[in-house]
Amino acid sequence: LLMDFHFFDLLIILTVIFSTLQTIAGVGILVIGTPILLLMDMKMLDLMSFLLPLSIFNSLLNITFLKFRNHKLTIDKNTKKYFFLLCLPAIFFGLFFLNQFDEYINLNILVSIVIWLSLSLPIIYKNIYNLKILKKILIFLTGFVHGITNSGGSLLSLLLINVVNKKIDLARIQIIFFYLFLALFQYVIIVIFTKIEFLENLGFINFLAILFGVILGNCIVNKFSFYEIKKIIQILAFISSIFLISS
Repeated sequence: LLMDFHFFDLLIILTVIFSTLQTIAGVGILVIGTPILLLMDMKMLDLMSFLLPLSIFNSLLNITFLKFRNHKLTIDKNTKKYFFLLCLPAIFFGLFFLNQFDEYINLNILVSIVIWLSLSLPIIYKNIYNLKILKKILIFLTGFVHGITNSGGSLLSLLLINVVNKKIDLARIQIIFFYLFLALFQYVIIVIFTKIEFLENLGFINFLAILFGVILGNCIVNKFSFYEIKKIIQILAFISSIFLISS
């Protein structure tokens, strides 16, 4: 399928778009790419082996770019602790849940409901993301949801964009940093426990497309305010939930 010429061209175009979005908002390649490729009849394992390395490469490039611009990688210590203690192990639970209950439960609808709740909670109570217990629950759900559908980045970005102090670069650094480990950990699990080969179905042109998207995204990101980027993240999360239901 990946060798089909027209499909390959479309994938390159989509990769540039997803990479640009992820550079601006911190998420995009997995959050939007996964449901779109599912609608294009690509199997979940195939699209994971395709998208995860590209997401990892995008995050690494953006961290390098931000450090080159002398931005300190200021990561909240409590969030980092919860992330490594709760989020990463939860990916195992998500993958196990997917394997055991995929035939019995519509997991896409379940994840969409979780995303909608995450979008609506701040409307009910503006400071709800600052509640420690909710932060822990959302960080665990991020890993669990990511193990099921590749869409855990929606929850992660919604959480982080609501707890930073209205600074674009700080928000992007937080999201990019944690999203890197989210994708990396999931990809390592898949490579170890499945038969896919490392960087299977990927070519040099795919990584060039990611690089182009990173350059383009960093050239235009300063044209957006904090609130505009926050809206972009919310819209991406909502679109992801709609695509999940459609697929």
